[in-house]
Amino acid sequence: MTNAITCPQCGKEKKPWFKLCFDCNEKENQVPRCEICGIEVPENHTLCKEHWIEKQEQKTNLKKIEYVKDKKEEEFKKKFEGRYYFNAMKIKSKSELIICYFLSTNGVLFSYEPEMNIGKDIFRPDFVIDDGKGNTIIIEHDGMGDEASIERYDKKKDIYENFCKQNKDFYCIFTTEEDIYDLKDKLGKKLNNTPLKKVIWK
Repeated sequence: MTNAITCPQCGKEKKPWFKLCFDCNEKENQVPRCEICGIEVPENHTLCKEHWIEKQEQKTNLKKIEYVKDKKEEEFKKKFEGRYYFNAMKIKSKSELIICYFLSTNGVLFSYEPEMNIGKDIFRPDFVIDDGKGNTIIIEHDGMGDEASIERYDKKKDIYENFCKQNKDFYCIFTTEEDIYDLKDKLGKKLNNTPLKKVIWK
């Protein structure tokens, strides 16, 4: 197993590639944050004070700045579009939400998009699973299918695969939209190539 270092929040051991330990990352994901800038906000709020005011000003100035209206609304929709929640965690897409439910149903604890350092670069794998035996499984999902998305997906795939070859207690799984239609069979089989083997996936 790779030597662990200390989590800056709780003092427990964590793997050096991650900013926080598994438990602290999950708590961090459940902290309510502004949906635009990401800073912490009070419970049941979705915007910080600055962006809430900005939103109110947009509403009152609509008649004066009609030519900006369409652009602002389009930007606003992009920021909020495709947002889902799982156990108070904001999930970016419906497909990733389905993966959350699949893992949870099968009793697999996971961390969603934890910060991970590989070399000098920072990545956020879609799902990171710690099996409790020193093994870490990364699941990266490509849900877009457009040319730019495929290029980013392939680049991350190469980086994660090389990282796993150099670190024997790390495993990578890659999924696409086709897998979402039969996670029990397709994702289940991929997970069976890792230490998370199960006879039957629900």
